[in-house]
Amino acid sequence: MSPFRILVADDNPDDLDMITGGLQSAGFEVIQAHNGDEAEKLALEHRPDLAILDLRMPLKDGFEVAAALKEEDLPFISLTSYGEEEMVQRATDAGSLAYLVKPLDIEQLVPAVRSALTRAEDMRHLRESMEQMDKALSQGREISMVVGILMERCNMTAIRAFDALRDEARSQRRKIAEVAKEYLAAAETLHGLSGRLTERSREKAQRAGKRPPKRYPPRIVQ
Repeated sequence: MSPFRILVADDNPDDLDMITGGLQSAGFEVIQAHNGDEAEKLALEHRPDLAILDLRMPLKDGFEVAAALKEEDLPFISLTSYGEEEMVQRATDAGSLAYLVKPLDIEQLVPAVRSALTRAEDMRHLRESMEQMDKALSQGREISMVVGILMERCNMTAIRAFDALRDEARSQRRKIAEVAKEYLAAAETLHGLSGRLTERSREKAQRAGKRPPKRYPPRIVQ
């Protein structure tokens, strides 16, 4: 498996080298950027798995770069100085997955990066699932019905229901629409059987209610 590619953007050479060294020691591939303009160009060219952006950089600051990355669905975390709570809030609002505070503790760097990569992957999967679900629901009435049934009967969200249906189709190497039709046919069969069993039980109860009570011979007590 190829190593994750991390873009590090910081105009402070010492911080840039320290972060780069720590990430490379952990097995990451690192791309360096010395200002915001270079960071944006390298990000769009190499499409890293994650960017680490210093919020205060020349030419373009971290927020300007973050806006460009967000448009390209490229995840990022922020570098800020101690005590800059307002900057942290702005970075969070801009879509930063996390933030690291200078002076940087290198021991916290790698766990923070790994956590951000995991979160970015979860968000990517969710986004792809939503796109696939919207496309599938617009093309197939059966898929929409099965998703609704799973949501009601299994207490699932729409995304979880669609993922379950899609995973089942993949496991059978079949189209999702085919599996949905099969599910609906089985549900209809079960519904019909349940209806017949319920009706028979009701009729049996009605017949039992119309029968005269059984009479037993009197008992003689001596």
